[in-house]
Amino acid sequence: MDTFVEQIVAKQKDGKDYAIIAGSILAALIIVILIFPYIFVFGILAILLLFGLGYGLWWLLSSLNIEYEYSVTNGDIDIDQIIARRKRKRVVSVAGDKIESLEPFSADEYAVRKFDRRVIAAPSANASDLWCFSYRSKKNGHTLVVFQPEQRVLEALKSGLSALVLRETNKKSR
Repeated sequence: MDTFVEQIVAKQKDGKDYAIIAGSILAALIIVILIFPYIFVFGILAILLLFGLGYGLWWLLSSLNIEYEYSVTNGDIDIDQIIARRKRKRVVSVAGDKIESLEPFSADEYAVRKFDRRVIAAPSANASDLWCFSYRSKKNGHTLVVFQPEQRVLEALKSGLSALVLRETNKKSR
């Protein structure tokens, strides 16, 4: 019997995101102030430029709304990044039997370990109840994925793990 479980998690805005928001709004205000005196000289062109600026600002700010979708099908996991509910990008796709480790995430423990690629597919790197898994691929090398699964997603993912990894996961999750 096939199993399919999915979960969507929204990314929390951090300091970098708020800096982008503040800088974008400030830049837009400066441009409006600079263009406004010329609105009567250039007429429709200036008005179109202002509307274009407003649309560009909306597009940029809405692009900061990011969600992650975890989909587990028969023990294989796919993680997609959804940007402003208008664009979907596959971040991770790995078969369950290719996962080398699955355990609760500890930022201190993983700060010193070397990985070719790190994927944070969680609300924030400091959120509670984070889990991580690692795998190797030809394209990206040794990869660490940090995510925040619900119990049902975790159980579905465990069903595809090798016996050795499952045993280690059960030891570490106690």
